[in-house]
Formats: sequence, structure tokens, C-alpha cells
Amino acid sequence: MEEEIQEEREYNRLEWLLYIIVIPALFASLLAGILASLLGYNVVGSVKDWLNSIPYVEKLIPDDATTSQTVADNKAESKESKESKAAQANEDATKTKQAAAQLQKEVSQKESTIAALQKQIDDLKRTTEEKRLKEEERQKQFQDLAKVYSSMSAKNAAAIVGNLSKEEAVVVLSKMKTDEQAQLLAKMDPKKAADISILLKDNQISKDDDIAALQQRVQILTKALSETRETNRIDAEKLSNSFQSMNTGDASKILISLYKINAERALSVLGQVSDSKRGELLGEISKTNPELAARLTNALPR
Repeated sequence: MEEEIQEEREYNRLEWLLYIIVIPALFASLLAGILASLLGYNVVGSVKDWLNSIPYVEKLIPDDATTSQTVADNKAESKESKESKAAQANEDATKTKQAAAQLQKEVSQKESTIAALQKQIDDLKRTTEEKRLKEEERQKQFQDLAKVYSSMSAKNAAAIVGNLSKEEAVVVLSKMKTDEQAQLLAKMDPKKAADISILLKDNQISKDDDIAALQQRVQILTKALSETRETNRIDAEKLSNSFQSMNTGDASKILISLYKINAERALSVLGQVSDSKRGELLGEISKTNPELAARLTNALPR
């Protein structure tokens, strides 16, 4: 078996320079820098000073003052940006609070209007019912009176009816049969009989006029009440949307104040916001007033 003797390949100049001089020199410099740093020497500062002393190279090395100024400028810009964002957030929160307060004022005004309209309607209905009962009683009395006159002779009945007012005479005669009316009118004073006949013919006296007018008024007020309630519902939705977009802390404070003024409205707002927002509001309220939070929770519809 032939043994091959492999001769070791010699380094060329570049490899010799790299392996024998450059790498050991870099390693030794790095080790010396670490040791000098441990001993308290400012190695980085010394290197920067040395580099700044070399022409053209100094332009590539940033000055300490420039670096510090840049850092300071960045910090200042960051601070101004944070302050600007905070100011904008405060301004938005103030506008939201003002909008919510204005909506609450409008809702309260409309609730007052609704209450006033409802009272008018109730009063008119009561008045209408009272008038209807009185009119029924009045008509019954005239009906009974007409029966009495019908049972009398036409001459005697005409003498009595002739002393009544024209309006009363018309009401009495309207309760009698046509032939009875004719017999009675024939025995009355011709002029008064003529006037009463015209009133009977034209039916100028209507027992339902007052009641009909009251009923029409009730219908008008009921329509106005319905429209006001619809507007109030829309305003209530806007108020709930304002609470939905408001900061939870601010919204909870406004909600507590609203509950003291109008508990029903506060519950309505709380019931219309999203489930997550409702939970946040109740949680925030419970931190300062757990009793109120429990009361609101129990009062909400299941």
C-alpha cells in the first residue's frame, strides 16, 4: 500500500494577514476594552474622541450635543403629543357631557308636556262624562214631562208649554209624537207656535253639540300626546347613545345625578345601553354606592 504524504498547504499573504494579525489584534482590542471598562475607563468616549480627530471620519460620528438635543426634541414632541391628546380627550368628554345634559333637559321638558297633556285629556274626559250623565238625566226629565203633556188635553198642554222658553218647548215637543205636536201647536199662540215649528224643522238645538265638541278636543289632545311621546322616545334613544359613547366614569356620575332627579329616566337609559356598557356602569357605581347599584340592578327588566 502506497502511503501518500500530504504536504501542508501554505497560507497566502491575505490569509496570513487575516489569521495571524487582524483577528488576534481585534480579539486583543476587544478584551482590552472590556477590561478597561471594568476598571472604570470610558472606552467608548475615548474611541469617539479618536475617531473625531480623523479627517472626514469625524463627519460620520454624531456629536454628543446633537444626540442629546435629538433625544430632548423627541421627548418634548412626545410630551406635547400626549398633552394634545389629553386636551382633546377632555374637550370631547366635556362636549359629550354638555350634549347629554341638553338632551336630559329636553327629555324633562317633553315629559312635563306629556304630563300636562295627559291631565287635560283626563279633565276633558271627566267633564265629557259628567255632561253626558247630566244630559241623559235632563233628557229623561223632558221625556217624562212630554208624557205628562201628552196625557193632558191639547188646550191645557198648549197653555203650559206656551209659558216655557222656546228652547224648552222645542225639547219637550221633540219627545212627543208628530200628531201630538200638531195638536199642541194648533192650540198655542200662532207667532210662538211658528217660531217653535221653525226650530223643530231646522233642528237648531242639538243636545249632543257640547259633548261632540269635548270629544273632538279629547281626540286632538290625544294625537298631540302621541306625537310628543314619539319625539320623547327618539330623544331618549339619543340620550342613551350619548351614555354609550361616554367615558364610563363620567357616565356613571351623570347617571347617579339623573337617578336622583328622575329614577324612571335613569332606568330607561340604563336599559337601552348595551349589555357590556351596562355592566361597566353598574360596576363603576358599585364602587361608590353599592346600594344604588343593587337597586338599579333589581329594577331593570329581566
